[in-house]
Amino acid sequence: DEHRAAVPKLTDQQARTLAERQQPRTTRVLLRGDFLNPGAEVKAGTPRVLNRLNVEPDQNNRLAFARWLVSPENPLTRRVEVNRTWKQLFGEGLVRTTEDFGTRGERPSHPALLDWLAEEFLARGWSRKEMIRLIVSSSTYRQSSRVREKLTEIDPLNYLLARQNRYRLEGEVIRDLFLDASGLLNEAIGGPSIRPPLPPGVRELGYANSVKWQESEGPEKYRRGCYIFFQRTVPYPMLMTFDSPDSTVTCTRRERSNTPLQSLTLLNSPVFFECAVKLGTEYSAKPDMDDADRIAELFRRCVGRVPTSSEQEILAGLLEDYRKLAASSADENNQSEMPPEDRAWVGVARIVMNLDEFMTRE
Repeated sequence: DEHRAAVPKLTDQQARTLAERQQPRTTRVLLRGDFLNPGAEVKAGTPRVLNRLNVEPDQNNRLAFARWLVSPENPLTRRVEVNRTWKQLFGEGLVRTTEDFGTRGERPSHPALLDWLAEEFLARGWSRKEMIRLIVSSSTYRQSSRVREKLTEIDPLNYLLARQNRYRLEGEVIRDLFLDASGLLNEAIGGPSIRPPLPPGVRELGYANSVKWQESEGPEKYRRGCYIFFQRTVPYPMLMTFDSPDSTVTCTRRERSNTPLQSLTLLNSPVFFECAVKLGTEYSAKPDMDDADRIAELFRRCVGRVPTSSEQEILAGLLEDYRKLAASSADENNQSEMPPEDRAWVGVARIVMNLDEFMTRE
């Protein structure tokens, strides 16, 4: 009852917009897009290249259109949907132009597979979970992403799916990974948006200094990236650095870039440094384990595997270097907020969490 009582009420204008008209308004072609120059009258319909919308004139409404979209005679909706699911799992769709299945879009790399998946989607009751389970349990999905030289020559863009694709994750997910590995992630689902701390000076960039960014406090600021409030005039900088859409135009497919600013953000942004501090101090406070075991466990926690002997040796050497550096800094400044041993482990955690493997879907 409390949840229902909190449902936002529709304004009169919204209610009028959503209500079905008893008598549909007259719609005309606007010549050259000019609303002051109307042309011939047109009726609601569907493209002739697709299945027909067979309804009586008095039933030609939005409900009829919704039923037409998901009717068994219309394969396009299912093909588009399973292609987007494929893209989320493989990084690229069977039709790489996920937003365009028309004459200007790319042809499917595996047309028969796309058709079969579309029919399976219908047979499985339009269940996305069923389709995800079907795809991820396939031998194609479970391939290694390791690049082989011969395949690179034959199929550099991996159209033939002879290996799994390897790609950097979205900005929201990268933030989630840092929070999760450090133990700070708040996994609460639903609720209002959050406003994590902004770097100094960013809020002032809004128009006429009008942005009121009330920072979330406590566990709320550690919620998943999908809950971050999007201030159009001052978007959250970390997300924009990692190619998040800016919300000013429609985005159907994100681009991926690789810039020095991304590396600097992961090293120096307060939220990522805070994650490194939380993770590093946790392993610094484990005296019952030797350095090798602590390094191995920290590494496995971040990237899901044990370090190789070479990686273990490098990180052990790095830990010793950080210990010396932290000790010398402590001698120069006795007001340091963090003990030297903690600072050394924070440095190691910071390096491991900034590995390419940490933020890349293998």
